[in-house]
Amino acid sequence: MTKDTLTQKVARLEKMAQRTQDIQEIQNVMSRHCFLDGSNQTRRQVDEIWSHNEPDVCSAHSQIRAVGLESLYQLADMHDKFAQDHVEQIHQLFPDIPKDNRDLVGWMKMHALCTPYIVVAGDGQTAKGTWESPGFATMLVNGKLQAVWMWERFAADFIKENGLWKLWHFNAMSQFNTPYEKSWVTSAMEPQKPMGPPPGTGPEQPARSPVRNEPYNPRKLCGPLTPHFPPQPEPYETFSETFSYGPGEN
Repeated sequence: MTKDTLTQKVARLEKMAQRTQDIQEIQNVMSRHCFLDGSNQTRRQVDEIWSHNEPDVCSAHSQIRAVGLESLYQLADMHDKFAQDHVEQIHQLFPDIPKDNRDLVGWMKMHALCTPYIVVAGDGQTAKGTWESPGFATMLVNGKLQAVWMWERFAADFIKENGLWKLWHFNAMSQFNTPYEKSWVTSAMEPQKPMGPPPGTGPEQPARSPVRNEPYNPRKLCGPLTPHFPPQPEPYETFSETFSYGPGEN
């Protein structure tokens, strides 16, 4: 058995350093997503951290799926309309707020990033990751402010474009969504209202089959126990050797 040469050792250390840097930069992309999402800057997200070169770039949520860059911008438009509606309702609730104040008064939303599990491809051009994300939001429900717990899991593909990591395929999978004063069990036992915009007002909303994720329901397999729940990534050399978190994939 021959010992590694100095050149081989240096090459191996350089590869390890690059992999460490890639993982940190991917974490930063996801942190940027959470920060901009919390301040309702969806259009800025699309501009800054999403792939602009991949035709199947995708953002999938509970009942909303945007595929393609144009659909991502439609999603941003939908969020802008939601923000406008929020402002109007807040002014109705609190008439003392100056009418020229069009900021998102009364808005608060946060998603934390926990348990990161990131795998960078051997060729360094793509990566995959999963996260658990506890969070909360303040929502307007029937004209009243409602504090809500929103716990999700994220699964995403990333691609390097011009030396920068970009979101390629993103899944936000609800684990439970419940008012602050109720347990997720209590909420799951109540009739559920569909989430998302009315049909025809946002990006495509297909019925996914098979379902990737079920939020908590005492009569179903839920979360990562859902039969087609996206698995965590395994080491791979190039993207053609692994599965995709993109549209139509399991």
